[in-house]
Amino acid sequence: MGKNYLFKIIAGVFFGLMVSCDNSSSDQFEPSANNGGNNGNTTPPPARVLEKITLSTNLQEEYTVNGTVFQKGMLRDGTTSNYYTGTVTYINNKIGKIKFLGSLSGSMTYDFSVSEDSKGNVYNATCTATATTAIDSFVSDYTFTYDANGKKLVKILEKRKVAGNTAYSLFTESTFTYIGDNIFKVECAKGTLTGTGAPNMATAKLTVYSYQNYDSKVNPFSTLPKTFFTAWSLVRPENFYRISPNNPTSVYVMPPSPAPAVNTPMTYLYDAYNYPVSDKDQILKYTYRTL
Repeated sequence: MGKNYLFKIIAGVFFGLMVSCDNSSSDQFEPSANNGGNNGNTTPPPARVLEKITLSTNLQEEYTVNGTVFQKGMLRDGTTSNYYTGTVTYINNKIGKIKFLGSLSGSMTYDFSVSEDSKGNVYNATCTATATTAIDSFVSDYTFTYDANGKKLVKILEKRKVAGNTAYSLFTESTFTYIGDNIFKVECAKGTLTGTGAPNMATAKLTVYSYQNYDSKVNPFSTLPKTFFTAWSLVRPENFYRISPNNPTSVYVMPPSPAPAVNTPMTYLYDAYNYPVSDKDQILKYTYRTL
């Protein structure tokens, strides 16, 4: 199970975060406001947030909330020994900046600025990624497209400047397919831009991320800010299932040929309120904090 953690939790990387000087932020959570239901209970579930995830008692992820304000978190970067910490800064009571720092020397640093609309959707973002060598560093600008109701994310276009250059040269276009309210598939096409700055699809290589066979229970990550996981998914697209209301029971990744596809089953046991508490083998465990 440990070697599959990249897709079991698929967290990529995240955080040891601090909130900015605005600790009075109203960025609060509604852990029961999803499609997980209440399993027929007449007593509503206690307000809670995901606090940590362990694998055979080894900490994989940890999140901290100050009152109802998201404060900090930490995630293991796949199956590596690297953990990312990040800092969240609030601007006008919304997450405006997220900075991800790796625990290992030489890790890439990702410094995001994000903007939310009145519905809480991220509509643009900028990432400054700093490597140990300038040639591997880049700056990316992202634009987000939503459906007509402004609810479902349907496309993200990233344009990237590399190695200190001032002109965009690369792109990633991610398109989303849904089943109900859950993200079923993300198709990420990566290539070069034309001289006019448009994506040149003739150069694109496609990676497909499929999140299959969702349950109808509460996604534990839905108890934390969606903007947080949206930003991280821009770096690790396998995480996009985290912004769905329910839980996939399989994650399938098809990279460009000739690399093989990888399918990873995901299993859950739930509490009385439909929150996942472990996998079926009770090795991967979720712990919540009551607000």
